[in-house]
Amino acid sequence: MARKLSTETWSTSLLDSELGPPPEPDRAGVLGGGSVPRGQRGAIGVETSSFTGGDSDVSGLAVALFARVPFVEHTFLDVRVPFGLAMDERTDAVLGNVMLGAHHVGRVGRTLWLTVGGAVGLATLSGQTHNHDSYEPVGASRAYWDLHEYFPSILPVHARLGAEAHVGPLIARAQIEPVLYIPLGRNEEYEIAIQHAAELQIGHGIGGGVRVQGMAMPTFENVGIRHAVARNLYVLALEPFLAMEREAAFVRAGLLLPLDEELGPPLDHTWGFHFTAGVRTD
Repeated sequence: MARKLSTETWSTSLLDSELGPPPEPDRAGVLGGGSVPRGQRGAIGVETSSFTGGDSDVSGLAVALFARVPFVEHTFLDVRVPFGLAMDERTDAVLGNVMLGAHHVGRVGRTLWLTVGGAVGLATLSGQTHNHDSYEPVGASRAYWDLHEYFPSILPVHARLGAEAHVGPLIARAQIEPVLYIPLGRNEEYEIAIQHAAELQIGHGIGGGVRVQGMAMPTFENVGIRHAVARNLYVLALEPFLAMEREAAFVRAGLLLPLDEELGPPLDHTWGFHFTAGVRTD
């Protein structure tokens, strides 16, 4: 019996040396088909956000079709096609600035991932003949996050830096995204916006959490295109959310609550509903 055990142990050791140790199991099921978290994988989907003014008849709806297409390992090509609908005395529909870009997700250690990337707009909105006042409720529907998608007469250049960490059932995310507004047409003013956010989620496959986002617009006080953001150069918002991440699809819904003086207080002056859903492409 001792000889048999010794032979089995020797055979197992030889197999390990040839094939390497067995892969570590994905206990939480968060990595899906590779070493990228499910929420960072390739996808095709839709993102919507709505805005309702509590003391007025103004409302807005933003809809963005997006795709993250795997290009090379952990690198994705990005496309966003934004549409908007603003309603007050009349209803205006608009095609926003289409964004094309790419990003890379790198793993740092066992539980941390960093994302770096960027995008350039096609200035689609600059060629349209709408009254630019009608774009403001559409941008307000996300508390001015991604305002460049609905800002006229610019060519936007968008940089992205993000981080995601997993600690047991907790997921922590952070992002900072500066955007340069290059003027076009009659607009002669360069502007810069710095959008940033942090969120904490409990649960991987099905979870919930809270997101805090800020939109800093330090140069917009003398913005070349008249816009409501010139009255408030920093917009803060809170978003409690629920999310479900599966191997083939995902969905997330949140209630966007602006906290600043211009759009807030939450549930009194304005509020928004934020919804994202899609399917995987990898």
